[in-house]
Amino acid sequence: MNNQNRLLSKDNLPIPYASRNVGPLGYFFVWVGMAVIIATFALGGDGVQTMHLGWVLLACFLANLALGFFISVTGDIGIEHGLTFPVYMRAPFGVFGTHLPTLIRAVLGSFWFGIQTYFGALAINYIFMYFTGFDSWLFWYVVFAAVQVLNTAFGFKAVERFANIAAPSIIIISIYLYIRLEGIASADGINVWNTVLGSEGTTGFVWNTFIVLFFVNMAFWSTAASDSQNLTRHVRTAQFEKRWWKRNQNTLMGHMVALPLTQSAMIVIGGVSMIALNNWNPVEAIQSISTGMVLLVMLVLVVFAQWSTNAASNLLTPAVVFSDIFPKVSYAGGVVITGIIGSVIQPWALMEALTDFLNVMSSVYSAIVGVVVADYYILRKRRMNVTDLYKKDGQFSYAKGWNLAGLFALVAGVGMATIFSSYAFLVGFAASLVVYYILAKYWWFKKYRQAEIEEQYPDKYLGTTDGRDWVLDEQSNEVVSVKTAEASLDKVM
Repeated sequence: MNNQNRLLSKDNLPIPYASRNVGPLGYFFVWVGMAVIIATFALGGDGVQTMHLGWVLLACFLANLALGFFISVTGDIGIEHGLTFPVYMRAPFGVFGTHLPTLIRAVLGSFWFGIQTYFGALAINYIFMYFTGFDSWLFWYVVFAAVQVLNTAFGFKAVERFANIAAPSIIIISIYLYIRLEGIASADGINVWNTVLGSEGTTGFVWNTFIVLFFVNMAFWSTAASDSQNLTRHVRTAQFEKRWWKRNQNTLMGHMVALPLTQSAMIVIGGVSMIALNNWNPVEAIQSISTGMVLLVMLVLVVFAQWSTNAASNLLTPAVVFSDIFPKVSYAGGVVITGIIGSVIQPWALMEALTDFLNVMSSVYSAIVGVVVADYYILRKRRMNVTDLYKKDGQFSYAKGWNLAGLFALVAGVGMATIFSSYAFLVGFAASLVVYYILAKYWWFKKYRQAEIEEQYPDKYLGTTDGRDWVLDEQSNEVVSVKTAEASLDKVM
């Protein structure tokens, strides 16, 4: 491969249809593992201060169901064209402008890697302290971080294999924790579903709390709503399938089922733990209610939960971004960089500012999602001149590599989401979508013509739907369109 083209590397090429080897169950398990974020327990603990647990659960479930839909919408980019997040973002932001939103995503992923690894290290440290007396969470942090980096460096298939082990473990620990914690509360005469801890929650429902929980929950996975193609491009699908829901049915199991159910379970456990033990932290809760081998098994499962989340969400995507920004850095090298950054910045020290941080994150990524939906669905109608995404002088070079329509829309979306912070995700999404559509359609794309639009959306710019792959031509060192020799409709399952 000619390395003179910095836009092209072996790690950012589209994945051909025949190489997509993750099935619906595997993808479901990946999302069960990903959806366990320790901070979710904190939201459950906060929610029951002013509102009944049932309302807290409903806010979480609806938020994740809505977000799962957004994730599926943008995930079609990976299903249809097999593209990575940074490569696709060259369309709405330019071949250089793509680095702005993707680098933000990489830093945020590193932040979460540090937090999740910290909680996992605490669990490992307690295990060894309990049985051997050795006490050093920092030592176990380094070990745990290294193991996760090694696992993720082997690629998405290795992440899926681990998820197949971790997901059932997470389901087990969730059931166990709820039964134990609810039993403790019942022994004290407390009905966890009819208890509000704070004095303000006499009615059992507080609208402000419900709204805050709803949008903060959306903020947790607002990143995936913009970059889910990094995962979906590995998932099996059906060729020549024009129905959106049918084409995306395997990924919908992860986004619309696994994510809402798992996140909801975690927020319930956080709420019940707060009611029963006045502590939302599951690691500390397990220590207080378990002993011996039961304690060991439960804490190992907590470690699995952090590992599975980090591998699929907080290491994989930043690694893809770093390898795209720095062409000489491989995907595996990007994983290592992510692990180092996430550890050096010590994000666990910022847990007190978690809600504010999530609101900022939501405002940025809701704006990106709005731009992506306007660009991919409304303006290009799912067609993409993939060949030019890898050309320095192609249609996506724009003005010195920048698409100003995307940049202005991003600023507008973030600004509006910041002003209306209580509704950050929806406001940021709507604002950026409208601004990008108007600026791109009536200004930017008049100056920089887009082949998919100018040619009236021919099917030659479709991928899976038209039985087409985008592959590297070694002789020309360009990505070209190739019709698959034999289209198969039986690769869905």
